[in-house]
Amino acid sequence: MAMAAPIEPAPTQDEKPAVEGAAVVSPPSSLLEVDSLHLQDDSDWDNGYSSVTSSIMDYEFENGRRYHAYKAGHYPLPNDESELDRLDLQHHVIMLLLGGELHLAPLLNPQRILDVGTGTGLWAIEMADRYPEALVIGTDLSPTQPTWVPGNVRFEIDDAESRWTYKEDSFDYIHMRYMIGAISDWKALIQQAFRHTRPGGYFEIQELDPHVGSDDGTHLKGKTQIQWTEMLCEASLAYGRPVPLHTDYKAWFEEAGFVDVEQYFFKIPFNTWPKKKQLKEVGKYQLINYTEGCEGVCIGLFTRVLHWQPAEVQVLLAKLRSEFRDRSIHAYQTLYVSTHSAFVSVLISESAVVVGRKPEVTGPPR
Repeated sequence: MAMAAPIEPAPTQDEKPAVEGAAVVSPPSSLLEVDSLHLQDDSDWDNGYSSVTSSIMDYEFENGRRYHAYKAGHYPLPNDESELDRLDLQHHVIMLLLGGELHLAPLLNPQRILDVGTGTGLWAIEMADRYPEALVIGTDLSPTQPTWVPGNVRFEIDDAESRWTYKEDSFDYIHMRYMIGAISDWKALIQQAFRHTRPGGYFEIQELDPHVGSDDGTHLKGKTQIQWTEMLCEASLAYGRPVPLHTDYKAWFEEAGFVDVEQYFFKIPFNTWPKKKQLKEVGKYQLINYTEGCEGVCIGLFTRVLHWQPAEVQVLLAKLRSEFRDRSIHAYQTLYVSTHSAFVSVLISESAVVVGRKPEVTGPPR
């Protein structure tokens, strides 16, 4: 699958090797090589699976939605089945945008990977499949990950903004995605990620700019879409979770000490209006993502912070869903992907990926 064209080309990914060990009918031409790096019994990996354990199951309920119990109220979005389905669909949308890639950082045989705000754990599980020699740790406020997972995946209940208990300089790669609305101090979080990335390792953020835009001005017809996203940003700020500008990430990466910081932008259409086949496919799933998931995104913030009644929220959402389906409105949001190499551009309503590399030799702690 081809990656959706970002404003700046992403790093070229190495081609995937052919599958080894495939069954054959005739006698094999060579013997299978023994993996000398893993001579311990498979029992050390708990037969390939381990159980996610947690006693933090006393969830809170509000307006018919379920919310996390650990540090209750810290994160304003629900963690019920409807929201988990939305998160998995969101993962699919991002994978379509990135051409099936789980990351843009140029990883080479990573051994320790940290996924901050892992959600359903789907990204962490797929990373564990892609890098079977790596230990992948996913953290989240909610114990909503699968109860049985591959043996090289570990899920932990933790607050990303608390002091991390891992050894510093210990992760080859740290990943964060769609954390807007969850973080009160982005600068401090990025600095903590820097301290825990090993020299030469990478930190990557894939983050959404919630503001709406278009290339032809038709987004201005979507008055409810504009109102909704502006209110989300207003309420998030009042809740103590400000939404950063896309230019902030690169500055914070470099201030923390990351070098060769690179930022990519990807447009996420609201429906199937794009002519390009790949973006039309993205829009198809994003339409489902938003029409079915927009309530969970906003009802906590709108009722707690803006003091709306639940019925008022539902009236707004009915208008919003109608605009999401309107193909004459060529609206999109932007994904920002931040990684390692210097590039930044100014756009409206897209998604960004930011990647930074920790230098081999670092200065004094920041």
